[in-house]
Amino acid sequence: MSEIAVVPDVASAAAELFVEATAGAVAARGRAAVALTGGSSAAPLYAELVKSHKIPWENLQIFFTDERAVPPDHELSNYRIARQELFDKTPIDARQVHRLRGEAKDLDAEAQRAAREARETLGVPPRLDLMLLGLGPDGHVLSLFGGVAGSADRGDDVLVRHVAAPQHIDPKVDRLTMTPFLLVTARTVVLQVTGAKKAAVLAKAMKGPTDLVACPAQWLRKAAGRAVVVCDEAAASQL
Repeated sequence: MSEIAVVPDVASAAAELFVEATAGAVAARGRAAVALTGGSSAAPLYAELVKSHKIPWENLQIFFTDERAVPPDHELSNYRIARQELFDKTPIDARQVHRLRGEAKDLDAEAQRAAREARETLGVPPRLDLMLLGLGPDGHVLSLFGGVAGSADRGDDVLVRHVAAPQHIDPKVDRLTMTPFLLVTARTVVLQVTGAKKAAVLAKAMKGPTDLVACPAQWLRKAAGRAVVVCDEAAASQL
């Protein structure tokens, strides 16, 4: 069962969960494996994280939940946002960052490479300590889009997948994405949701009839670890 936290400041609350999850992982296992998301929730969270004095930066291994098929300095790149707003402002070393190479000419081969890197870094089966997510208007998380049959595939052996450009979501570019396996096995998953425009889709994700194709965010219901939805009052208005 997912926890739902209705808070006045979503980014601040998510940052507190980041501190809790990473500190606990480092205390238990000597490091914390974190998957960062993109979208509108990323920059506000990063602004909160850079102010924290409680994050064990040197003990983090940083991954990305998904990436667009663009170069790392492109305005649409999730990595670019993280580098500019987080990595360049904290003691994170480049060797700690495992990015998805959206500029790769062969995205299927890049997905396979990224999956190998995850296994080599995290072990077999790989398990994240913290996965950060945002919620798309079609109910997508990661780059698992609503209405796409593959969004219901857990992808245990695949781990990272090339996804064709969505036709109903902008920007219309191909993506690389972690598969639901890494979501459902993560020790902590945090979904940030803000605004009244997300209220109906959040209600569908949390309370609607189970349909992972229509609403891939329902994968949170299957999380084996702790799953926390951090939202404001407007986003929670239909729960």
